[in-house]
Amino acid sequence: MTEKDFAIVGVSDVSLGYGSPQILAYLSSLASLYNTNVLALEPDEVHKQPFKSSDPALTIKRISTNLPPHTSAGRIAYILEAAKQVNRIKPRMLVIFCTYNLPVLYKLTYKPDFVLYVSLESIEAYGKLDIQINRHIRDKLDLIIFPEENRARLDTKRCGFLKQNLAVVYNAAALTPDDAVCPAGQRRERILYSGTLDPERTLAGYFLEKDVQALPVDLYGAISGDSDGKLRRGLDGSNTRLRYHGMIGAKSLEQVRRTSAYSLVMWAPTNENQLYACPNKFFESIADGVPPIAAPHPQMKMLLERYGCGILMDDWSLTAFKRALVEAASIFGTANYDAMVAACRTAAIEELNWETQFNKIIPRLPDQL
Repeated sequence: MTEKDFAIVGVSDVSLGYGSPQILAYLSSLASLYNTNVLALEPDEVHKQPFKSSDPALTIKRISTNLPPHTSAGRIAYILEAAKQVNRIKPRMLVIFCTYNLPVLYKLTYKPDFVLYVSLESIEAYGKLDIQINRHIRDKLDLIIFPEENRARLDTKRCGFLKQNLAVVYNAAALTPDDAVCPAGQRRERILYSGTLDPERTLAGYFLEKDVQALPVDLYGAISGDSDGKLRRGLDGSNTRLRYHGMIGAKSLEQVRRTSAYSLVMWAPTNENQLYACPNKFFESIADGVPPIAAPHPQMKMLLERYGCGILMDDWSLTAFKRALVEAASIFGTANYDAMVAACRTAAIEELNWETQFNKIIPRLPDQL
């Protein structure tokens, strides 16, 4: 296969196969839709081993820079090299993931037939310069996709996307096969939390409370923001039902999640990006038939109220957090719990699956490339 065989090129802001699984989902779906080969360009995050896609139509190429890619100078170096490769290949469709990569469009020496911009992160979080870049380059974008309604509304206004073609596509997971959904009666009475454990960003200090440590909670993920070591010491697991298990691979985590009673999802609503969270793990849990226990981030609140497929905290306080966990533990094994599991399946089949979400944008894409 030569570079000219790629009708579609996607430019990722992260090394693939770790976070942001929707990047691979978009590119594989586009490859299938157009029956063509797709090249994904990714930055070299040196602590992440290169990932090989199982999709034969998708090739991943890593771009190394002298400086870490998520520094200002490293970002510039990555954008310049990515643009050079796009110019050499001249794909008919270019997919830009995140405002991080938008300046690639400044360096193009040709005009792609179609530019798809998937704005995965809040543009506001990148600062005033990126807002200006989005405003300046908006007429080069054929379709802009947001993962959350409020982000779409706010970024559309601040970036002036008033005449652009826009869509909201949830970060939904692939639909879990029926035979992979663990029956409610065969699950462990455990509440899963997976992700960063940070006293500020993810309210991880709540797990140090005596009442919380008496509950059946499993924690997986990296500890951050713990300069005095208090969080790590408090999660040592001595004489508590709460257990901290450290880091775990994606496949192993999937198995843990599918046999857990619940999946806990929350961030501190300290900025726009965290308030309007649209987390992969929320959708992965629903796809697996595992009811989420979620803080009232607007998208999760809307979907939990729509389908009745989880437990919603009243707010982000410690009191609300404890109340939700106690309620979850008390109804496990009851008819109410079984109904929540069934509601997860209904939500996943009807709306919250990747195929249904991707189908929303097919009418807005070119008929052929």
